[in-house]
Amino acid sequence: MRTYTPEIHMEECVLDPMTRVDQPPPEIVEYLRMATQKLDAISGSVSRGETVDKDSHQWMLAQVDFLTDSFGNETLELSDEMRSSVLQLVLAIANLNEQIRHRTSLSL
Repeated sequence: MRTYTPEIHMEECVLDPMTRVDQPPPEIVEYLRMATQKLDAISGSVSRGETVDKDSHQWMLAQVDFLTDSFGNETLELSDEMRSSVLQLVLAIANLNEQIRHRTSLSL
């Protein structure tokens, strides 16, 4: 599995493809925690009316790529709770991206 750092670089991360559903790999839990924190920070900036910088926006889009590539893997089994967390992150990214696009279109 590849993880995307805040600088959008890829680092290799090894996960056991036969991961038990009731015990998500710590890498996934940590990734979701860190990605959610960063997304919350970007969202806070948008809420304060600040412009989102290009790097932050690229990071958001890179997370979608990462999630699509990683969690589309049929050998990786996740619990309903983990799948729900992944879905919440994807939806939060989509919602924030739409807010950014809307603000950008209003300022043109």
